[in-house]
Amino acid sequence: MTRRREDRAVSVTVNYVIALALSAILVSGLLVAGGTFLENRQESVTREEFDVLGEQLATGIAETDSMAATGADELRVAVQLPGSVAESGYLIRVSENAPPTDQPGEYVLTFSSPVSDVSRNVTVRTQVPMAETQVAGGTVVVVLDDEGGDHLSLVTNGEVNPD
Repeated sequence: MTRRREDRAVSVTVNYVIALALSAILVSGLLVAGGTFLENRQESVTREEFDVLGEQLATGIAETDSMAATGADELRVAVQLPGSVAESGYLIRVSENAPPTDQPGEYVLTFSSPVSDVSRNVTVRTQVPMAETQVAGGTVVVVLDDEGGDHLSLVTNGEVNPD
């Protein structure tokens, strides 16, 4: 009989430990799943926001290009963009997609976040060539070169290395 009481005490302890282990596994699984969901949602929001910002900047570039076609020598058009997306800064890169000939030049605006692996491209066509450059997010100024008016460029207070 004494032995039976010891077995019973061990059985209760083992059941308690197993219940705690299973509970810990379930809670950690829920936390991992919740974290993945939030991360995926943040990337989705970043992609959507980059699409909107890209269209806004493309519109500002198109407006500047149209005004430059009227013969203006010097232009500065500010495009108000937020300094961060999904609580993270971002970069805007301008790269030439097709060399300008008698057709409009085609340029790709790439919005990218150094924190996440999210990047989005927006294509813009201009009559006036654009300088390839990279700038930080925030208020972007589209500038028609004031020395000869031969190309457009993007500048901000947080300008990064021009390419």
